[in-house]
Amino acid sequence: MRLTTIGYSALLAGLVGLPTGAWAEIPEGTVLSADNIDELYDQTFQGHRVGDLLTERLEWRIRESGFEMPMYHSQAIELDPSYLEATEGNREAVSFNPDTRQVEGWQAGMPFPEIDEDDPHIAEKLIWNWYYGQPRGDVMNVPNVTYMMVDADSGVDRIQNWWFLRYTMKGRLAADDPVAGDGSELSRTLFVATEPRDVRGLGTLSIRYDSDAMEDVWAYIPAVRRVRRLSGGAWMDPVGSTDQLQDDIEIFNAQPSWYDEYRLVERRWVLAAANGRADNVNGNADDVDAQYPLFDLSQSPYWNVNFDRYEPREVWVIEAIPPSEHPYSRKVVYMDTQYPRLHYGEAYNQAGDFWKFLQFNSTPGEGDDGFRDIRTNAGVVIDFLRNRATIFIPDHSEWSTNTPGFTEDDIGVSTLRSVAR
Repeated sequence: MRLTTIGYSALLAGLVGLPTGAWAEIPEGTVLSADNIDELYDQTFQGHRVGDLLTERLEWRIRESGFEMPMYHSQAIELDPSYLEATEGNREAVSFNPDTRQVEGWQAGMPFPEIDEDDPHIAEKLIWNWYYGQPRGDVMNVPNVTYMMVDADSGVDRIQNWWFLRYTMKGRLAADDPVAGDGSELSRTLFVATEPRDVRGLGTLSIRYDSDAMEDVWAYIPAVRRVRRLSGGAWMDPVGSTDQLQDDIEIFNAQPSWYDEYRLVERRWVLAAANGRADNVNGNADDVDAQYPLFDLSQSPYWNVNFDRYEPREVWVIEAIPPSEHPYSRKVVYMDTQYPRLHYGEAYNQAGDFWKFLQFNSTPGEGDDGFRDIRTNAGVVIDFLRNRATIFIPDHSEWSTNTPGFTEDDIGVSTLRSVAR
């Protein structure tokens, strides 16, 4: 049986796979919470039993950790025509080499739009779809990314603001040529702290190669006013003083072959924010609670994204095993079957204990040139062993995709040095 990872007609006509029959008894807009979960558990929403839409960790968070999920009807994600055309045009040239564990022949779009369920490499191919096929544009420029470090007992400890800039070197869709440079690089990423004063200028430049080679990473250290080159294992290191590893950015940020193996656990439905609220930052608000309206910052544990829009989404559940030197023994990710987007992740420590819950909500956006992209509107990495979390909020009002005027020469070590200073 062949499984369609992306349904081209479905993107225009509606979601494929939604159960037929009567609409749910539960009205749209109902907020699933600890107060009503037992009452609603065996009822249906959009044809799905509510209990079946909750993973073990989601249900635990609702029952024990104050998480609430306003429920909305599923909506199709309309991807950009250039993305669909590149996926279709490139599919015959793409192959997976099981010996090298690399994808060969890929130029742009999603490498494996159809995967046979009997394919022994199905899980790894799905991760490659995520790695190569994220519909985010050629240039992703987010000048205002808020990081909040949160303690479950005391609330928000610290707020930092960062500038995130990523230039796609391969897989370009807006340019005449899908490849910039000599084809050896996949992307260049600049990530620099802008506020407060004690971290201003701290930043990194990462060059990700289109191979299994470790990425090159340089860091600017404000205290010594110098750029330092980091080790090849920097992808497993924390981001500054946050609870997030470099590998946790958007839930999974590794070159697929850096992990030892993958296993497809199941295909199921969950509640997730795929068409979340775009009004994620209110810069005119006076207090922190009102400034970040998707989060419930008024009560413990202070990290819950309680005011977004959650809908039934079909996902692949994939278990990923990292190398032994990684802080995690395994990571479980939940990837949308309609397009390569990760909604949730679970990380386990070396003793095998549940450690972190990763949640990245998203919403469709539009670039400067009209490109239809997918944007994170709220992210959180919750460290349940330390009872704290890091909240990630990119300001959509300042986000731009395919920003004109940027070239690959604008993102290098000299750029890191000049921007950080």
